[in-house]
Amino acid sequence: MNVILNVEEVQAIASLVTSHVLDHVDLSREAGDAVRTWRRANEVGGADLDEYTVVFNEALGNAIDERTTRMLRQRGKQRVSAAKGRLS
Repeated sequence: MNVILNVEEVQAIASLVTSHVLDHVDLSREAGDAVRTWRRANEVGGADLDEYTVVFNEALGNAIDERTTRMLRQRGKQRVSAAKGRLS
C-alpha cells in the first residue's frame, strides 16, 4: 500500500502532535521551547518541512510495510478450509 502525504498534510500532523505534546506532557521549560522552535522551523514553505516530509513519508511507508508483512505471515499460518468452513 502506498500512502504519500503532501507538505501541508505532514505539517498538519506535526502541528497536531506537537500541540498535543505541549498540552498533555509534563515538559521542562527548555523542552517545551525546543518543541516550539522545531514546530516554527517546520512551517509550510520552509525547506526544513520539505525535507521532513520526505523522511515522514519514508517512515510511514516502512511502518505500513512492516505491519502488512506481519499480518500476511500471521494469516499464512492459518488456512481456512472451504469445505468445512473452519481453521485447519
